[in-house]
Amino acid sequence: MKELTTEELKRTELDILRAIRDFCDAKGLKYFLCGGSLLGAVRHKGFIPWDDDIDIGLLRDDYETFLKEFPADGRYRLITYKNNKEYRNPYAKVVDTATVLKEQLIRDTEGMGVFVDVFPFESLGDTMECAKRILRKVHHNDHFGNYCQFFFYSPKSPKKIAKNIKMVYSKLTRKMYFDGIGRLCSKYSFEDSKFAGCVMGQYREREILPKEAFADVTDIEFEGDTFSAPVGYEAYLRSLYHDYMQLPPEEKRVTHHSFKAYWKE
Repeated sequence: MKELTTEELKRTELDILRAIRDFCDAKGLKYFLCGGSLLGAVRHKGFIPWDDDIDIGLLRDDYETFLKEFPADGRYRLITYKNNKEYRNPYAKVVDTATVLKEQLIRDTEGMGVFVDVFPFESLGDTMECAKRILRKVHHNDHFGNYCQFFFYSPKSPKKIAKNIKMVYSKLTRKMYFDGIGRLCSKYSFEDSKFAGCVMGQYREREILPKEAFADVTDIEFEGDTFSAPVGYEAYLRSLYHDYMQLPPEEKRVTHHSFKAYWKE
């Protein structure tokens, strides 16, 4: 198989993003760029030059509709822990089925190709303490799943440890933990909450903002095309990255992915 160049990888991800945008627009779903993709849109009007992934978010109700209605056939397919037993994340991905992804740190996931990450943004109650409590519970639930993932799915894990983890994993399944996260995060409605955010993100409490930041979307340029950003994107980026227009030191301008992507033969 032929490996994708960095530019081919970015173009493929951008095509996936366009397919997601067109689907969401047709269904009246409000998606938005988030995380480093939103930072790239604001600071670079596209990809961060040393990065090559795309993240989007939807509020929980729209996210659930997206999971139910995104087409099951065609070039771009949805992967979740519910439709792929090997998938190891509580959020979704939309993948390009013309490509294959080979992981370097953990075992490959069947059906995985070049992807765009799709995150649910949650309604988190009417106080910051309530929002933080949900965040702590989510990460407690997810911690055990990630522990099992590392030891059971890592090709380097000792056989004895992997066997023991597999026994536990078969009883306390990943699906049980991820279903619990979904139930926990569906407790509050957007209308009754004062805070919202992505509790699965790496920035933890900094991902929690007053809900008005995500109450609507606005247009933003990304790689010469127009996509959606949360209406409060400036407050969101300040919370995650502080002085977000400032470039990081050169030694930190590196990609964080741990895979190689190939065209299917």
